[in-house]
Amino acid sequence: MNQKTTPDANNCINADAIIKYLADCELADCPVTTFDQVDAMYAPAALMNDSSDSETGPMGAVVASTLFAFADGVSSQTREDVKDAFLLAQLVADKAFPNENEADLWYGKYKEVLSTIGWLSTRWRYARYNATLQKFTMDEVGLEILGSAIAAAALPGPASVAMLKVAKDAVTALSARKEPLRIFESQTKRHLGANFRMAVCTETPEGDVSISMGVVTFQANTRVTNVLFWEWQNSDVETYQGENNLELNSRVYAEARKYVQGKLVGRIAGAVAEFDI
Repeated sequence: MNQKTTPDANNCINADAIIKYLADCELADCPVTTFDQVDAMYAPAALMNDSSDSETGPMGAVVASTLFAFADGVSSQTREDVKDAFLLAQLVADKAFPNENEADLWYGKYKEVLSTIGWLSTRWRYARYNATLQKFTMDEVGLEILGSAIAAAALPGPASVAMLKVAKDAVTALSARKEPLRIFESQTKRHLGANFRMAVCTETPEGDVSISMGVVTFQANTRVTNVLFWEWQNSDVETYQGENNLELNSRVYAEARKYVQGKLVGRIAGAVAEFDI
Protein backbone atom coordinates (compact mmCIF):
# COMPACT_ATOMS: atom_id res chain seq x y z
CA MET A 1 0.00 0.00 0.00
CA ASN A 2 1.33 3.42 -0.90
CA GLN A 3 1.78 5.80 2.01
CA LYS A 4 1.72 9.57 1.84
CA THR A 5 4.91 11.31 2.82
CA THR A 6 4.35 13.99 5.43
CA PRO A 7 6.91 16.81 5.17
CA ASP A 8 8.88 17.39 8.36
CA ALA A 9 8.10 21.00 9.25
CA ASN A 10 10.61 20.89 12.13
CA ASN A 11 13.62 20.60 9.84
CA CYS A 12 13.83 21.87 6.28
CA ILE A 13 11.10 23.32 4.13
CA ASN A 14 10.29 21.04 1.21
CA ALA A 15 7.82 23.06 -0.82
CA ASP A 16 7.34 20.31 -3.39
CA ALA A 17 6.44 17.79 -0.68
CA ILE A 18 3.95 20.21 0.86
CA ILE A 19 2.33 20.85 -2.52
CA LYS A 20 2.11 17.12 -3.28
CA TYR A 21 0.65 16.36 0.15
CA LEU A 22 -2.06 18.99 -0.29
CA ALA A 23 -2.80 17.86 -3.83
CA ASP A 24 -3.37 14.31 -2.57
CA CYS A 25 -5.72 15.39 0.23
CA GLU A 26 -9.43 14.78 -0.27
CA LEU A 27 -11.89 17.16 1.39
CA ALA A 28 -15.30 16.43 2.82
CA ASP A 29 -18.21 18.56 1.66
CA CYS A 30 -19.61 21.26 3.91
CA PRO A 31 -23.33 20.72 4.63
CA VAL A 32 -25.54 22.29 1.97
CA THR A 33 -27.81 23.72 4.64
CA THR A 34 -24.92 25.81 5.91
CA PHE A 35 -24.59 27.57 2.57
CA ASP A 36 -28.33 28.25 2.56
CA GLN A 37 -28.21 29.82 6.02
CA VAL A 38 -25.32 32.22 5.52
CA ASP A 39 -25.06 35.16 3.14
CA ALA A 40 -21.64 36.65 3.78
CA MET A 41 -19.52 34.74 6.21
CA TYR A 42 -16.01 35.96 5.56
CA ALA A 43 -16.22 39.68 6.27
CA PRO A 44 -14.69 40.61 9.65
CA ALA A 45 -16.87 42.50 12.09
CA ALA A 46 -15.52 45.42 14.12
CA LEU A 47 -15.74 45.40 17.89
CA MET A 48 -18.44 47.42 19.53
CA ASN A 49 -16.34 49.80 21.57
CA ASP A 50 -14.44 52.97 20.81
CA SER A 51 -11.01 51.59 21.68
CA SER A 52 -11.21 48.56 19.41
CA ASP A 53 -9.06 47.97 16.36
CA SER A 54 -10.74 45.78 13.75
CA GLU A 55 -7.34 44.86 12.34
CA THR A 56 -5.76 43.54 15.55
CA GLY A 57 -8.43 43.75 18.27
CA PRO A 58 -9.97 40.67 19.92
CA MET A 59 -12.49 38.82 17.81
CA GLY A 60 -14.31 35.51 17.71
CA ALA A 61 -14.73 33.17 14.77
CA VAL A 62 -16.52 29.92 14.09
CA VAL A 63 -14.40 27.76 11.82
CA ALA A 64 -16.64 24.77 11.11
CA SER A 65 -16.71 22.92 14.46
CA THR A 66 -14.05 25.06 16.15
CA LEU A 67 -14.77 28.23 18.11
CA PHE A 68 -11.73 30.52 17.91
CA ALA A 69 -11.03 33.50 20.12
CA PHE A 70 -8.39 35.79 18.66
CA ALA A 71 -6.66 37.76 21.39
CA ASP A 72 -5.74 41.42 21.18
CA GLY A 73 -2.80 41.86 18.82
CA VAL A 74 -3.55 39.06 16.34
CA SER A 75 -3.22 40.49 12.83
CA SER A 76 -5.87 40.14 10.15
CA GLN A 77 -3.43 38.07 8.06
CA THR A 78 -2.93 35.63 10.92
CA ARG A 79 -6.68 35.34 11.42
CA GLU A 80 -7.11 34.48 7.75
CA ASP A 81 -4.30 31.93 7.93
CA VAL A 82 -5.75 30.28 11.03
CA LYS A 83 -9.23 30.02 9.54
CA ASP A 84 -7.91 28.53 6.31
CA ALA A 85 -5.53 26.06 7.94
CA PHE A 86 -7.92 24.70 10.54
CA LEU A 87 -10.85 24.45 8.16
CA LEU A 88 -8.65 22.50 5.74
CA ALA A 89 -7.53 20.16 8.52
CA GLN A 90 -11.12 19.48 9.54
CA LEU A 91 -12.35 18.80 6.02
CA VAL A 92 -9.48 16.40 5.31
CA ALA A 93 -10.04 14.57 8.61
CA ASP A 94 -13.81 14.45 7.99
CA LYS A 95 -13.25 12.84 4.61
CA ALA A 96 -10.72 10.30 5.90
CA PHE A 97 -12.55 9.28 9.08
CA PRO A 98 -16.27 10.16 8.92
CA ASN A 99 -17.48 7.66 11.53
CA GLU A 100 -18.32 8.86 15.02
CA ASN A 101 -16.29 6.11 16.70
CA GLU A 102 -13.01 7.08 15.01
CA ALA A 103 -12.11 10.10 17.13
CA ASP A 104 -8.49 9.04 17.73
CA LEU A 105 -7.89 8.46 14.01
CA TRP A 106 -9.72 11.68 13.15
CA TYR A 107 -7.49 13.76 15.39
CA GLY A 108 -4.41 11.97 14.10
CA LYS A 109 -5.24 13.07 10.57
CA TYR A 110 -6.23 16.56 11.77
CA LYS A 111 -2.84 17.05 13.43
CA GLU A 112 -1.01 15.57 10.45
CA VAL A 113 -2.50 18.15 8.09
CA LEU A 114 -1.73 21.01 10.45
CA SER A 115 1.85 19.84 11.00
CA THR A 116 2.45 19.52 7.27
CA ILE A 117 1.51 23.15 6.64
CA GLY A 118 3.42 24.57 9.60
CA TRP A 119 1.23 24.23 12.70
CA LEU A 120 3.35 22.19 15.08
CA SER A 121 1.73 20.52 18.07
CA THR A 122 3.91 20.95 21.16
CA ARG A 123 1.56 19.03 23.44
CA TRP A 124 -1.39 16.71 22.75
CA ARG A 125 -3.46 14.84 25.30
CA TYR A 126 -6.72 12.92 24.77
CA ALA A 127 -8.52 11.00 27.52
CA ARG A 128 -11.85 10.31 29.18
CA TYR A 129 -13.35 13.37 30.85
CA ASN A 130 -14.33 12.90 34.48
CA ALA A 131 -16.95 15.42 35.48
CA THR A 132 -16.81 16.83 38.98
CA LEU A 133 -20.42 18.08 38.84
CA GLN A 134 -23.63 16.12 38.35
CA LYS A 135 -25.02 18.77 35.98
CA PHE A 136 -23.09 20.81 33.43
CA THR A 137 -23.23 22.43 30.00
CA MET A 138 -20.73 21.70 27.27
CA ASP A 139 -19.58 25.31 27.03
CA GLU A 140 -18.51 24.97 30.68
CA VAL A 141 -16.71 21.72 29.90
CA GLY A 142 -15.00 23.23 26.87
CA LEU A 143 -13.77 26.24 28.81
CA GLU A 144 -12.52 24.05 31.65
CA ILE A 145 -10.49 21.92 29.23
CA LEU A 146 -9.24 24.98 27.36
CA GLY A 147 -8.16 26.51 30.67
CA SER A 148 -6.09 23.41 31.35
CA ALA A 149 -4.46 23.66 27.92
CA ILE A 150 -3.67 27.33 28.51
CA ALA A 151 -2.14 26.51 31.89
CA ALA A 152 0.01 23.80 30.28
CA ALA A 153 1.39 26.36 27.84
CA ALA A 154 3.24 27.83 30.85
CA LEU A 155 2.55 31.43 29.92
CA PRO A 156 2.96 34.26 32.43
CA GLY A 157 0.00 34.49 34.79
CA PRO A 158 -1.56 37.68 33.36
CA ALA A 159 -1.30 36.29 29.82
CA SER A 160 -3.07 33.07 30.79
CA VAL A 161 -5.87 34.98 32.51
CA ALA A 162 -6.29 37.24 29.48
CA MET A 163 -6.47 34.24 27.12
CA LEU A 164 -9.17 32.52 29.13
CA LYS A 165 -11.15 35.75 29.41
CA VAL A 166 -11.20 36.29 25.65
CA ALA A 167 -12.35 32.68 25.23
CA LYS A 168 -15.20 33.18 27.70
CA ASP A 169 -16.15 36.41 25.92
CA ALA A 170 -16.25 34.53 22.61
CA VAL A 171 -18.60 31.90 24.03
CA THR A 172 -20.89 34.58 25.44
CA ALA A 173 -20.93 36.44 22.13
CA LEU A 174 -21.58 33.26 20.16
CA SER A 175 -24.68 32.50 22.22
CA ALA A 176 -26.26 35.70 20.88
CA ARG A 177 -25.06 35.39 17.26
CA LYS A 178 -27.64 33.49 15.23
CA GLU A 179 -25.72 32.73 12.05
CA PRO A 180 -22.33 31.80 13.55
CA LEU A 181 -24.13 29.63 16.10
CA ARG A 182 -26.04 27.86 13.32
CA ILE A 183 -22.78 27.08 11.56
CA PHE A 184 -21.24 25.76 14.77
CA GLU A 185 -24.28 23.61 15.59
CA SER A 186 -24.56 22.15 12.09
CA GLN A 187 -20.87 21.25 11.98
CA THR A 188 -20.51 19.81 15.48
CA LYS A 189 -23.59 17.62 15.92
CA ARG A 190 -23.50 13.90 15.43
CA HIS A 191 -26.43 11.48 15.65
CA LEU A 192 -26.24 11.14 19.42
CA GLY A 193 -23.44 13.44 20.40
CA ALA A 194 -21.05 16.13 19.21
CA ASN A 195 -17.40 16.86 18.49
CA PHE A 196 -16.07 20.40 18.84
CA ARG A 197 -13.09 22.50 19.81
CA MET A 198 -12.49 25.81 21.60
CA ALA A 199 -9.24 27.64 20.92
CA VAL A 200 -7.44 30.88 21.69
CA CYS A 201 -4.91 32.33 19.25
CA THR A 202 -2.24 34.81 20.32
CA GLU A 203 0.44 36.69 18.40
CA THR A 204 3.43 38.50 19.85
CA PRO A 205 4.69 41.85 18.52
CA GLU A 206 7.56 39.85 16.96
CA GLY A 207 5.06 37.76 14.97
CA ASP A 208 5.18 34.51 16.97
CA VAL A 209 1.76 32.82 16.75
CA SER A 210 0.49 30.15 19.14
CA ILE A 211 -2.81 28.41 19.82
CA SER A 212 -4.17 26.67 22.89
CA MET A 213 -7.08 24.34 22.17
CA GLY A 214 -9.60 22.38 24.20
CA VAL A 215 -11.31 19.41 22.54
CA VAL A 216 -14.70 17.96 23.54
CA THR A 217 -16.23 14.76 22.15
CA PHE A 218 -19.35 13.32 23.73
CA GLN A 219 -21.96 10.64 23.20
CA ALA A 220 -25.43 11.09 24.67
CA ASN A 221 -28.41 8.83 25.26
CA THR A 222 -30.74 11.28 23.51
CA ARG A 223 -30.58 13.29 20.30
CA VAL A 224 -28.59 16.50 20.69
CA THR A 225 -30.46 19.71 19.89
CA ASN A 226 -28.19 22.26 21.55
CA VAL A 227 -24.48 21.46 21.66
CA LEU A 228 -23.07 24.13 23.95
CA PHE A 229 -25.81 25.43 26.19
CA TRP A 230 -27.97 22.42 27.09
CA GLU A 231 -27.64 21.24 30.69
CA TRP A 232 -26.68 17.58 30.89
CA GLN A 233 -26.77 15.07 33.70
CA ASN A 234 -23.40 13.42 34.15
CA SER A 235 -25.01 10.01 33.80
CA ASP A 236 -26.52 10.93 30.40
CA VAL A 237 -23.28 11.57 28.50
CA GLU A 238 -19.92 9.91 27.92
CA THR A 239 -17.38 12.66 27.37
CA TYR A 240 -13.78 12.72 26.17
CA GLN A 241 -11.39 15.64 26.41
CA GLY A 242 -8.36 16.73 24.45
CA GLU A 243 -5.78 19.43 24.97
CA ASN A 244 -3.57 20.75 22.21
CA ASN A 245 -0.95 23.49 22.12
CA LEU A 246 0.35 24.57 18.73
CA GLU A 247 2.96 26.96 17.42
CA LEU A 248 3.16 28.33 13.88
CA ASN A 249 6.24 27.89 11.73
CA SER A 250 5.55 30.95 9.59
CA ARG A 251 8.19 30.04 7.01
CA VAL A 252 6.50 26.72 6.31
CA TYR A 253 3.04 28.25 6.11
CA ALA A 254 4.30 30.96 3.77
CA GLU A 255 5.13 28.16 1.32
CA ALA A 256 1.77 26.45 1.85
CA ARG A 257 -0.57 29.47 2.00
CA LYS A 258 -1.65 29.81 -1.63
CA TYR A 259 -2.08 26.05 -2.01
CA VAL A 260 -4.23 25.88 1.12
CA GLN A 261 -6.35 28.73 -0.19
CA GLY A 262 -6.65 27.05 -3.58
CA LYS A 263 -7.78 23.82 -1.96
CA LEU A 264 -10.55 25.66 -0.12
CA VAL A 265 -12.02 27.58 -3.06
CA GLY A 266 -15.81 27.52 -2.81
CA ARG A 267 -15.89 26.12 0.72
CA ILE A 268 -15.02 29.00 3.06
CA ALA A 269 -18.30 30.87 2.73
CA GLY A 270 -20.36 28.08 4.22
CA ALA A 271 -18.13 27.14 7.13
CA VAL A 272 -16.55 30.31 8.57
CA ALA A 273 -18.00 33.33 10.35
CA GLU A 274 -16.27 36.05 12.34
CA PHE A 275 -18.12 37.99 15.00
CA ASP A 276 -17.34 40.71 17.52
CA ILE A 277 -16.78 39.86 21.19
